Amino acid sequence: MQAVTSKVNELFTRYLDNSRLAMLPPPSSKLPPLARSAALKNGKRKMEDRHVEIYDLHTICNVQNDSLASYFAVFDGHGGEDAAVYCATHLHQYLAESIYYPTDPERALCDAFHTTDTRFIEKERTQKVIGGTTAVCVLLLDKKLYIAWVGDSLAMLVKRGKVEELVCPHRLTRYDESERIQQMGGMLAFNQGTVRVNGVLAVSRAIGDVQYKPYVTSTPDTRCISLDGTEDFLIIATDGVWDFVNTYDAAMIIYVAIREYPGG
Repeated sequence: MQAVTSKVNELFTRYLDNSRLAMLPPPSSKLPPLARSAALKNGKRKMEDRHVEIYDLHTICNVQNDSLASYFAVFDGHGGEDAAVYCATHLHQYLAESIYYPTDPERALCDAFHTTDTRFIEKERTQKVIGGTTAVCVLLLDKKLYIAWVGDSLAMLVKRGKVEELVCPHRLTRYDESERIQQMGGMLAFNQGTVRVNGVLAVSRAIGDVQYKPYVTSTPDTRCISLDGTEDFLIIATDGVWDFVNTYDAAMIIYVAIREYPGG
């Protein structure tokens, strides 16, 4: 913090002399998307979810690329908040540092998920951090939407009143997911009316959760959606929202909010 403050003070001091203002670059014509976020803790003692909004990833992470990239993510922690906090702090950094970024964003997202998982587990072995987290990460780059996810949080794109779900959640009710885990030697058992890995974990993919490796993998599914400018908005949220509101109702709530508060 001291280093950052010192650098900012140094930078602004240069421009106390008005003659140096001409050296500043012109304002960018590329505008980041408008975004709003909210979080609400349920009955748990601590808030285990985290979300991230980065409107200019390339500037934040010093990526030498003229395109405007925006990054949004939600992380639904379980067994503690540590994994969600780590992902919220580092996953976008590992994305920007991937050798595949920005030429192959989908592969870069996969690489970032694996790096985040590996380094969190390394941290878990040496420090008192525990648990795991689901993740949905969205990268907006060059009029394309790149989505990567593990676990059961959702992302949906809304256009002219129609809802397109962008994520197929990694739940154990998916035959391919339960089959994969069992073929690897994992055990599925019912607990509190829900099938779970080793009778405990209700998702089939996550970051962290070292005790459930390799059955619970951090390898994400990915999608790329081309945007044509007619899209109204994107919603990403953890399962705590979708347990109470279906995707259509969520879209209608946003439409009403936009109509009543058009300025945000």
